[in-house]
Amino acid sequence: MEPLSDQGLPGTDPERVVVECCAAGTPAVVTFRESGGNGLRAVFTAFRNERVEFEMTDDPPREPADGTVCHVSFLHRGRPVTFTAPLRSAEVDRGRMRVQVGLPGQISSEGLRSAFRLPGGSGPNDVDLVADDGITWPAELVNLSLTGMLLRFAGDAPTLMPDQVVELSVKVAEEHVRLAGVVRRVTPDEVGIFFPDAVSDSPENPIRCVVAALERDWHSRLRR
Repeated sequence: MEPLSDQGLPGTDPERVVVECCAAGTPAVVTFRESGGNGLRAVFTAFRNERVEFEMTDDPPREPADGTVCHVSFLHRGRPVTFTAPLRSAEVDRGRMRVQVGLPGQISSEGLRSAFRLPGGSGPNDVDLVADDGITWPAELVNLSLTGMLLRFAGDAPTLMPDQVVELSVKVAEEHVRLAGVVRRVTPDEVGIFFPDAVSDSPENPIRCVVAALERDWHSRLRR
């Protein structure tokens, strides 16, 4: 990861970045380490007393404990950035959870968005996984990044093994692409897929196209 100053962003002062994001109501993805790595949608709302406050759009599976490590990813001036900070408080206000995290000591830029995982959300996002035998398995898109995706199967799930190559038909917002993937992690109802073509910097890279489409759709829905 590269420091913000190397990316032409507003210096190395994290406070300036979070104040700007709170004023703009910037969408973010908050991941609580204890939640198993699933990113939750949130919005910057306030900065006070050395704490950054978020309103959670998605509820965590259980109320996080104070001191839990939080990973926050977001777009700042069109660039993906991230920071890690401890949770200071979590409470429900008018049906929405609000969390406060400590002011981070450093905010870093992620050139390939490898950790900026966009939740699949409730939009019109469809993924079909085509196994070696040619059978198509519909799946729910849990999250997506430039390096991979997490899929969940509601009913029957295919029998997959780590390092198995699969084909994916992905429809996200206005984009429909076919991708090659490699199975990295398998649970009874979820599978983590790695994109071997993620290193391609071509603007026509279909992975970049589908991530950008989900990003636009997700931000537009958060700002409604």
